[in-house]
Amino acid sequence: MKPTRIKFPVVSFRHLETPFQKQGCRNYFAIVETNNLPDLSDWRKINVRDPKLTGSVPKAIRESFHDKPDLFVFMNRGLVLAVDKVEFDNKSSSVTVDLTNPRLHGLLDGGHTYNIVMEETGKVSETHYVRVEFLEGFNHDGITEVVDARNTSNQVRDESLMNLAGEFEALKRALKGARYFDQIAFKEYEVDAAGDPKPIDVREVVAILTAFDRDNFNDSAHPVIAYNSKAACLRHLKNNAQSYRKIYPLAKEMLALYDHIREQLPSLYNKARGQAGAVSGGKFGALTGVTYRANGKPVEHLYYIGKDSMYGVPDGFTYPILGAFRALLTEQSGRYIWGKGLDPVAILKGEWGLKLANIVGEFALDNQNPSKTGKSSFVWRACYQSILVDYLQATQR
Repeated sequence: MKPTRIKFPVVSFRHLETPFQKQGCRNYFAIVETNNLPDLSDWRKINVRDPKLTGSVPKAIRESFHDKPDLFVFMNRGLVLAVDKVEFDNKSSSVTVDLTNPRLHGLLDGGHTYNIVMEETGKVSETHYVRVEFLEGFNHDGITEVVDARNTSNQVRDESLMNLAGEFEALKRALKGARYFDQIAFKEYEVDAAGDPKPIDVREVVAILTAFDRDNFNDSAHPVIAYNSKAACLRHLKNNAQSYRKIYPLAKEMLALYDHIREQLPSLYNKARGQAGAVSGGKFGALTGVTYRANGKPVEHLYYIGKDSMYGVPDGFTYPILGAFRALLTEQSGRYIWGKGLDPVAILKGEWGLKLANIVGEFALDNQNPSKTGKSSFVWRACYQSILVDYLQATQR
């Protein structure tokens, strides 16, 4: 392969001094707009991982890219490039890198991030940034050691430890028989029979169920952690296992409701805007963070209901609506049931769902940030109160 020189603009560039400068090993960091990332497809041989775009890790990266554009650069570890030489031009704020040997140089770490960023950047209107680290001057033995360490140094995650300790057994029993059960990764790096990463992260499952915890959340304190931190949801489960045992009998229905919200929200929003005579805001597909394909190809698969969706709906829109249905739960014999035998999916598709879509849509339109919507206590409270009021009125008729 011929030596390659690549030049691209950066937002910032820093040299991290180390005691090993004299040996020729140098470390640099840059912040780069994702639409300015260079094509590295010919320089990926040194990355030992095959960065497949299915499974829980790519899904989490893709969701954070769309849902949290202002935090993505902080949440993601970024890319690591091994180079022969790197130069920074302060006047043009650009970096030039030389790649000469495919066994030494190229994308060393961050393959998942690179693939997803290159695939998704053209689908969004807002600017995204990614961190790029440059390693200069390493020989073959040195770069091999770095590649090995960067790809094996991740700490064992909480879900793997909890699975080992048997803390998901009650959840597994509750979900046994579901069409998607064998696609849930109850531990890190779990694969299916074909060797592919399982696409559903147990942390997502726990987060969805956390939105229905009535023991620890009420009319004024809402389970924002369901959206805000999947790691916090695992800790919440660990510390409140008995509360989740009330939830598990309805777990399959709650997971299905999550996907029904993602399926129905685009049409509900468009209908609600039309009924209100709104002249601004456009269609659901124009909201910040939403991905949409008009060519008929699905954006994502909704595993809990077994359908494809033409829209990618941000979790920041989904969770406040999901948590609102907590108002319908009533406890009976140590387990939750839907109050008055109501069907939450039927409710979602009706007038109650239109109100929820309008609440979330108005806030999303004003703030242009799905993350702010998902974290807003106002949105969670407004959605919950909307369902609660309608529920109380329905039960008094």
